Amino acid sequence: MNTNMITSMIAMLFIATATTAQTSADGKINTDAIQTAGKVMKHIDKFGVAQLTVSYKLTSTESTMGKERSTGKSAGAKLTAYLETTDGQLTSEDFQEITDYFYSYFQKKLKEKGIDTVAWKTIAATDFYKDADEKTVSNDEQKGSDQVWVTFNANKGNILYGGFAAFAFGKIKKASNFCNEIGGAAGFFYVTVDFADILVNLKISTGGSVYPSGYYPYTVTTSYKYHSATKPDMKILPSDTNSLLWNAKSQAQNVSLQQDLKTDTKYETAVNQDPSRLKNKAFAFAKSMNPVVIETTREKYKSAAKTALEKYADTFIAKVQEEKKG
Repeated sequence: MNTNMITSMIAMLFIATATTAQTSADGKINTDAIQTAGKVMKHIDKFGVAQLTVSYKLTSTESTMGKERSTGKSAGAKLTAYLETTDGQLTSEDFQEITDYFYSYFQKKLKEKGIDTVAWKTIAATDFYKDADEKTVSNDEQKGSDQVWVTFNANKGNILYGGFAAFAFGKIKKASNFCNEIGGAAGFFYVTVDFADILVNLKISTGGSVYPSGYYPYTVTTSYKYHSATKPDMKILPSDTNSLLWNAKSQAQNVSLQQDLKTDTKYETAVNQDPSRLKNKAFAFAKSMNPVVIETTREKYKSAAKTALEKYADTFIAKVQEEKKG
């Protein structure tokens, strides 16, 4: 079987399983994609979206490591995909537009599902908002682990919750008073938008020449087979930072996305390999595959990113409804 056939089979398998993360067998939203710890959702009648922090990936890297049991030999492989808009670079205004759309869509859908909402001006008028520990996010490009991203807050809002641990010490009372002021529970969200699915596969095999007893040395040959596949797909990734719900009773509920929320939206205009972007420095025992460039236009990207964020809002609201019934 040749490399192209194997790569195609991997891609087909990936595409076939992708939809299971989005919907259940009966076509309904798969609320299992979101896991929670706490009881705030169960009692939400009025809800304030107090913080929407969205990170947009501009490059995406997938890597794998393999080890053969018989010899202990190890190897790795990685592939990086680059997003490129052919009609000019995406601007801060573009990302802010997408993020603000996410907020307005979230508000609209909450109301449609019978959950009263809190106006942004009400949130922004509170002392809890004005006295935020970290005023705003940095919209500059961030880099790390072969990934590049930018981060924006809806409505250019302040950061009220920094992530990871829930509110503690004196901030507990302040957060609870904040919920009293706005008349409902509050949500502080961290969401990551990615633009591609990447598969990297590695197989290590070792064979040796057998010689008569007593002869030394003998020849051992190890072969490494690498395969990769890339599929443009705007999606929401599980974030390193949990989202948080809080209410006036000082009750907290962590909210974490456990699997990708895929849209299967065709937004790309071209997909090509670009060996010129290959970096010389690779991690130990690694083979870097030829980078892939996914081309699109600014409007196509914005439309697809909005669709992905809609998917997150719909899944979250369905989870709220499920817990309220439970």
